[in-house]
Amino acid sequence: MKKFWIYVAMPVALLNGCQRQQAVLDEAESLTVESSVNGKGSSNALNQEESQGTGGDELSDPMDETKDQEDREESGTSGYESAEETWDDSLPQGSGGKPASVVLSQNCVKEAPFDGSTVSIVRSGKEEASQITEAEIEAMVREAAGDFDTVVKNGQTVVIKPNLVQMIVDSTGEKLDRQVNGVTTDWRVTKAVLKMVRELNPDGKVYIMEGSATGPTRDVMEYFHYTDEYMEGVDGFICLEEDCGAWQDFDAKEVVKVETPEGLLHKSYYFNRILYEADVIISIPALKTSSGVVVTGGIKNVSIGTPPGNLYGLGPDTPSKQKMVSHKIVDGELDRWIYDYYKAKPVDYVIVDGLQGFQSGPVPMSSERKETDKRNMRLILAGKDAVAVDTVCCLVMGWDPESVGYLNLFREMDGAGDTADIRVRGVWADEVREQFTIYKENLGGKAAEIKQGPKLWADMVTDGDSAVIKYRAGQGARKVEVYIDGLFQALLAVEEGTEEGRIDLTVPGLSTEEHEVVAVAYDRFLNRTAIVVEGK
Repeated sequence: MKKFWIYVAMPVALLNGCQRQQAVLDEAESLTVESSVNGKGSSNALNQEESQGTGGDELSDPMDETKDQEDREESGTSGYESAEETWDDSLPQGSGGKPASVVLSQNCVKEAPFDGSTVSIVRSGKEEASQITEAEIEAMVREAAGDFDTVVKNGQTVVIKPNLVQMIVDSTGEKLDRQVNGVTTDWRVTKAVLKMVRELNPDGKVYIMEGSATGPTRDVMEYFHYTDEYMEGVDGFICLEEDCGAWQDFDAKEVVKVETPEGLLHKSYYFNRILYEADVIISIPALKTSSGVVVTGGIKNVSIGTPPGNLYGLGPDTPSKQKMVSHKIVDGELDRWIYDYYKAKPVDYVIVDGLQGFQSGPVPMSSERKETDKRNMRLILAGKDAVAVDTVCCLVMGWDPESVGYLNLFREMDGAGDTADIRVRGVWADEVREQFTIYKENLGGKAAEIKQGPKLWADMVTDGDSAVIKYRAGQGARKVEVYIDGLFQALLAVEEGTEEGRIDLTVPGLSTEEHEVVAVAYDRFLNRTAIVVEGK
């Protein structure tokens, strides 16, 4: 059975809306930030020349119907014998009885709302991550977290959780770079999030919390500029091995025992009280791969990073939690811990520091690899759904989310993380994707399939401000999206196999202006095919 996410753009004052959009675009033009869907001069990601994702051979131009048909007949990969034999005659037709495409002049329309899981990806235009300034980082964070005001309200207690796993490279004691090292959350990203929180929540409490793997955490925080000197407006920098009572004091007032009768690994877990009673938790992981769990994203950042070090640590002066927090990989205990702990206290928002990105983590395996495993991604990712964010992070780093144990648990137990139900906003996931390595691949992880997006044919009939788009997607298609003038209008999730269907839209002003209509088909790895759809 198909799942439908169909949304209708509500009426707006077109002139004023266009003026507002132009003002935003004019302002954005001064920033070195790329956005394939919403930024000025970036709607080229939706033009007819970009018809597939990265990593595959060039698809035939979907507007060159003759060549496209010949290529399909020769390759035998389309799933159809020919357009004439397979195209439903009841569908609206383009020239020659097949879907055709024209390029229409762009005009202003309103983006339709989407109530499903949205993950935003913003990329800097700078060539090197080290060149991105603090002001540009803040602009990237604000663009990615465009719905942040729906999460944070005045008077709340907010906990911000960066990833400050350690400050040293290895046993030699060599220290990581303070900024854009790829391993830890850059303090400037956290500062930008803090500013946004304080703008929305001037009267509430804001804490930055961490429990480093090698510490003391206080030293790690100070080294990476997590101090009052660099971050104004913080009510407390909480170090979990020192701010949760005495060593092994499970009855300390600073901690709370949470019963988890449905837990997969344990039936109770301990939390820092401030964290557990917080109104809002914001996870700010670094974009990196990790042996055993494949990706260490927004979920692992809290599930492994926030258990109190004084309760789960190796010793009074050693915050590392590998003794009591299960790190068994082969039998899946680590994945079950991550699932249980997150379910007991989910996060409300995830903002991923992908400025650098780091492979074969979670920390450098040598002094040399401190530099060679950097990936120069120049990204910020964000979203309210942590499972969706981690899923997209997997695909951006070139790994199959279905090979990630804890994400599989969320899919199996909660029905979360299906890419067919996730809208990626901003730049395309396959456009920025890089193949990260994993230090010990035998412990888990399967590379995502990097290939052409599914075949796609579409045509459209309009009646006033209403439009009916009928499409046929090739084998492996999981969803189809529609954009008008580069702005999102609809998402149709397709469960399996080669499917055809229709999308009904009502767009104010559609009948009075010319617009570019683009349909995009994706497989489960977010490889995509985009075509411009003819209307009549």
